[in-house]
Amino acid sequence: MLVEGHALDLIEQLEQAPDLIATDPPYAFGGTGPEHAISATVAVVLREAARRLKRDRWMLVMCAASYRSQAYMVEAVRGLVDPVRIGTWCKPSAKTKVQTSGWQYASVSVIAFRKGKAIAPTSASLDHITAEPVKNGRRAELPQEVADWMVRPFAFAGGLCLDPFAGSGKLLIAAEKFGMQTIGYEKNPSATSSTGNAAR
Repeated sequence: MLVEGHALDLIEQLEQAPDLIATDPPYAFGGTGPEHAISATVAVVLREAARRLKRDRWMLVMCAASYRSQAYMVEAVRGLVDPVRIGTWCKPSAKTKVQTSGWQYASVSVIAFRKGKAIAPTSASLDHITAEPVKNGRRAELPQEVADWMVRPFAFAGGLCLDPFAGSGKLLIAAEKFGMQTIGYEKNPSATSSTGNAAR
């Protein structure tokens, strides 16, 4: 179920503790005023989501492959959930403006956090997947195969999956495919229905 609205407001209204959090938040952290606001929102929402996650469950957060981005996500939820492993979405070629001499980002990290002594993943899964992003103009959408790869090992049949930055809803679709109830937040569903929620 996709709910239209701002995650900061909607997370306060969440009545049922989620069994899984899977999200692909905006993570193009820069130096402008609006991007500082986005960064703050991501940190607060992730922390509030982690606080509400059931004990012994998992939280999956996508982020840029840089140490800076990974550290930001880890610090946002420090003391509530523990980082356990990192998976990687590998792209066949780098298509990004974020590059320096001899360096291009052709991967996206997925940090798997655990709250308490979470049960082990329910299925064997490689720690990486190779897939092209789904291009739509200047933005890219999370491929369904990547969403499925990310969610499948941690899905909790009959449980609730929360995506506070739902974008195109691909992670919700994956969770439903593996038997979960879902709730996702998105400020502008019509604008993200075919574009996802972060430029890749």
